[in-house]
Amino acid sequence: MTALSTSTHGPTPFWTRLTQAPPGTSWRGIAFALRTTAASLIALYIAFLINLDSPKWAAMTVWIVAQGNRGMTLSKARYRVIGTFAGTGIAVTLTALFAQAPELLLCALAIWIGLCTGVATALRNFRAYGAVLAGYTAAIITLDAAATPSQIFDVAEARLIYILLGIGVEATLSAILAPSRPLDDVRAGLGAYIRQAAGICARALGGEAAATPALQRLFAKALALDTTAEYAASASTVARGALGHVRAAASATLAQLAAAHSLRDYLARRDSGEDALLAESAGVLQAVANGNTNEQATIVALRERLDAACPGDHGEHGNERSFLHDRLDALLSSLQTALMRQALLARPTPPPSRLDFAFHIDLTAALHNGIRAIAAVLLASAAWILTAAPTGSGFVTIVSVVCALFATRDNPVAAGLGFLKGTGWAFAASAICNFALIPMISGFPLLAVVISLFMLPAGIAMRHPRTAAPAASFAIFFWDLVGPSNDVRTEAAGFFNGSLTLLAGIACGTLAFALLFPPNVQATRRRLHRAIRRDLALIGSTPGIWTSVEWFSRTADRFGRQLAAEKALPAAVMDQDMAGMLAALTIGAAAMDLDSLAKTQKAAMRPIRSVLRRLASADPQALARAARQAAARLLRQARRADNHASRELYRAGVLLQEIAREATEQAAFLQG
Repeated sequence: MTALSTSTHGPTPFWTRLTQAPPGTSWRGIAFALRTTAASLIALYIAFLINLDSPKWAAMTVWIVAQGNRGMTLSKARYRVIGTFAGTGIAVTLTALFAQAPELLLCALAIWIGLCTGVATALRNFRAYGAVLAGYTAAIITLDAAATPSQIFDVAEARLIYILLGIGVEATLSAILAPSRPLDDVRAGLGAYIRQAAGICARALGGEAAATPALQRLFAKALALDTTAEYAASASTVARGALGHVRAAASATLAQLAAAHSLRDYLARRDSGEDALLAESAGVLQAVANGNTNEQATIVALRERLDAACPGDHGEHGNERSFLHDRLDALLSSLQTALMRQALLARPTPPPSRLDFAFHIDLTAALHNGIRAIAAVLLASAAWILTAAPTGSGFVTIVSVVCALFATRDNPVAAGLGFLKGTGWAFAASAICNFALIPMISGFPLLAVVISLFMLPAGIAMRHPRTAAPAASFAIFFWDLVGPSNDVRTEAAGFFNGSLTLLAGIACGTLAFALLFPPNVQATRRRLHRAIRRDLALIGSTPGIWTSVEWFSRTADRFGRQLAAEKALPAAVMDQDMAGMLAALTIGAAAMDLDSLAKTQKAAMRPIRSVLRRLASADPQALARAARQAAARLLRQARRADNHASRELYRAGVLLQEIAREATEQAAFLQG
């Protein structure tokens, strides 16, 4: 077999082998490592030139803000600057207030870190990073100046200089050496998302059920797409103006998936014959899945035929066909919106569009994270006071950093252990540097060569998903432990004391996650489900509380959080939760549509309001009964109404039937 394969395909050409990246790496990862290493060395050299006391912070900042693309780097840099200024201000304020009462100072600092950690839990992307940075920056500055409070302004000023220098150098080299076209990445991501969703919908119309994890990932991918667009907006004013098109297209695609879910369930239980419009709709979806985006004219024609067929079809299966045609129209309408927004985004300069997503906020998790951070910092501070250890301030600082930094991770214990592993490697590498290599050299060029030997592999490892977290901690703490300076050589006693303090602080911070409010998948599930039921009740009592975009985006965020929480749970549990969340999504969207219909069709107002009140009462059985009664009433009225009113009343009846079905089938989930 090997000989046949070789003779068929031939050996790999020499030039191809020469241009291939080494195994386990990529040219993009190598370029990132070279650029970031160069930026950190330039920042270090500038810090040497202006004679900063701790030039290592400038180099560390480069590695902290460095990301895979310019948009992510600029976004993280922006929130790092904001968090640094906020933390610096708090550090100065707390020192001024409690310089003569160290116990009160540490208590106030713990409360501030807990507050920042709790706020970060409610934020997304690098906004959360900015919040936790505001917390542990205050700890770094305050504890650095604890022995000499009168030096607080000097310490704060130096900290700001280090941060701004590192950010400036990294941003400049990224702009020069890593030019990008951020909007192209967003366009490609949106196109792939629309195609993938169309493929799942086409299969749903054929009666094929999508695998639960695949469907959950597709819902969660809408938020990942929004994150990509947000990072692109940080690097491009054009992308910033077009952000609304991405969100509108993603929201329309989520509505399309919800309609396809309803249709698949309907097709699985119906006993009527084939429908030509159903087959044509599946064909359009498959064409989009295959990459054909020029289907708008076909969609418009199909929707016109559906509109004409629905109100006039009063045969034996009239109500069933009305449901089928209405859900097909909803699906095609959402697809049409997504394709239209995609076409606008494809223009060289898309027209500006603003649209906001809504996201899930877990107040209980925020409270737990805040309390854990406060408790951990207070316990570390108590250990410092009781032992009077000379490196106690560093220990408290590291515990503060770990408790704040990893609180928002899906698995903070695993993140902390990865951080500890990378720090252990940094300790070993920095010991070699400090006591074997650096004493043998002199001058900045040789220092740069020695440091590059360690930082280049670290940079490459940071671009590999499996090694990214340990490599990031290695890159940061290698600089911290080497601590290059103009006039000070590392002493063995100080090095080992500092290293042990660093490792102990990370270990204690990680232990806090394992002991104080440890991750609980079942509790997370229950909170997510309670939040969905609460929001459904709010939609019933106040239907205009959200737009459909906000409802779909918030629910998609919950799909993503549930997927992250349920990785270790049985498939049957995931399927059950998925069905319940899809039912809630469908009921909420239908309730908002019904509220809009009630405002234009006076005959529908009273029965619709009655159903919405039942939705607010959180009683799925009563909701199902009220929805069935209202549907029967409106469908009878539709047969006697004029053409336009008939279509509207039929649509209201179809939506009410859908609410009744979902409330009946998912009563256990909706009732909790």
